[in-house]
Amino acid sequence: MKFRLAFFAFAVVALTVTGASAETRKTGLTVPVTYEGGNLPLAQGRIKATVQEDAVVLHHRHQKVSIPIESITAISSGTDVRRRFGATVLGVVPKMHLDKAETHYVGLTWSGSEAVLKLSAGEYRDFLATLERLTGRKATDSSKTATVVRYL
Repeated sequence: MKFRLAFFAFAVVALTVTGASAETRKTGLTVPVTYEGGNLPLAQGRIKATVQEDAVVLHHRHQKVSIPIESITAISSGTDVRRRFGATVLGVVPKMHLDKAETHYVGLTWSGSEAVLKLSAGEYRDFLATLERLTGRKATDSSKTATVVRYL
């Protein structure tokens, strides 16, 4: 009986410490992303995005763009599903969906500027959850809402 009580107390402490360290780790989240477009002075391609308490910082070589968290007016998210090359062979495995590739996008809008970032599936949820938590805004799913494209 005492062993069970001690084990339960240890488990509660371990989960609390793990949860607290994960929460602080998510504050300074840095992920590799692909800058797909927008009106930033960055070249399209691989960059690093860091979400901090007060800003989202985009790094590309020697360029650095900082977006204040309080100036973000909208967050949009979406996925693009396409068929892979050789899909007929990969589609043979049931319930694995190896014949499809899914690409994840996050769009940011702030004070007249916009940026679209492409993320891997592993970093997409963490990045989006951290942005939603810090900005206090819920991301809109662009596949379920009408999207307006402006050409300049």
